[in-house]
Parts: sequence; structure tokens; C-alpha cells
Amino acid sequence: MERPSPSSYSAAVPPRAACVYTSCYCEENVWKLCEYIRSQDRYPLEEFYAVFISNDRRMIPLWKQKSGHGDEPVVWDYHVILLHVPGREQNFVYDLDTVLPFPCPFEMYSVEAFRPDDRLHPEFHRKIRMVRADFYLETFASDRSHMKDANGKWQKPPPSYPCIEPAGKMTEFIES
Repeated sequence: MERPSPSSYSAAVPPRAACVYTSCYCEENVWKLCEYIRSQDRYPLEEFYAVFISNDRRMIPLWKQKSGHGDEPVVWDYHVILLHVPGREQNFVYDLDTVLPFPCPFEMYSVEAFRPDDRLHPEFHRKIRMVRADFYLETFASDRSHMKDANGKWQKPPPSYPCIEPAGKMTEFIES
């Protein structure tokens, strides 16, 4: 089966500038994208995954990030993106922190934002955890305490909306 071109793909969310976004709160940004997709009911929510990218050292280099400089990577403690897997068609990544297209074909994103693990020092090797969007919406919560320093001061300003609380049992998505 021939894959559709990225131009024939109908985005599941509004353009990047119209999305709910707070810098350095990628897990909440993805939760808000999932919430939007559920509310629109244009695509089955089961086709979407929150993808957590981390490692034991909590040092993840990603290229093509808005906060990067030139061809240098940004090293996050973790990063979360949204992946759309629409059956046999091409897969798409939604990353509000990238300079790549939004949405971005998975093949392009994986080449541009990731560099092969075999070229990276072992401490930077990635661990990926995919969580189906419907489960993520039901179980994700954040009190944002991880964004405060030892004195209780915000390291980065929090989103303007209230903290996300789970409808069901809270699940830890980033493993230490």
C-alpha cells in the first residue's frame, strides 16, 4: 500500500501556535493535545501515544529543539512527544518543542531529532516508554513539584491552568 504524502495528512490538533503550550512542561503539553483529540473525536484516541524519552542518567540529547543553538542538541532530563499511529499509514510526531514541522512525519523526526545511539556515549542512550493516549488521560497527574528548586521557587513558570489530576489511579511514567 502506498503511504500518503505528509501533505495529505489531516492534523489531529490545531496549528502549533494555537495549541496549549508551556515551555518545559512537555508532559502537560502532550496531555493537553490528547485532551483536544478526545474532544474532537476525529481520530480514534487509541491511535495516539504519549512517548516518554528518558534514561537512567536523565540526560537525553535531542536535536532540532527550539531551545537549541545551531546543530547542537538540547539535553533534557526527559522529553515527551505525541505519536500518531494511524494503522498502515505513515506515523506522525507532535512535538511542541521542535523546530521541525508540526506534525512531523515520524521518519523525518527520528532522523533529525535523534541521532543513532551507537554514535552517542552510553550515558546518553535512550529509553522509550509508549503510553496509549486514553490511558494517559485517565492516569497522568502532576503537582509540578519537580519544577521547584530546594527553596520552593519555580525553575520555570508553570502553566496558567490548574494542575492535572487523574480521573483514575495515578501512574508514574518516568522511572528513576
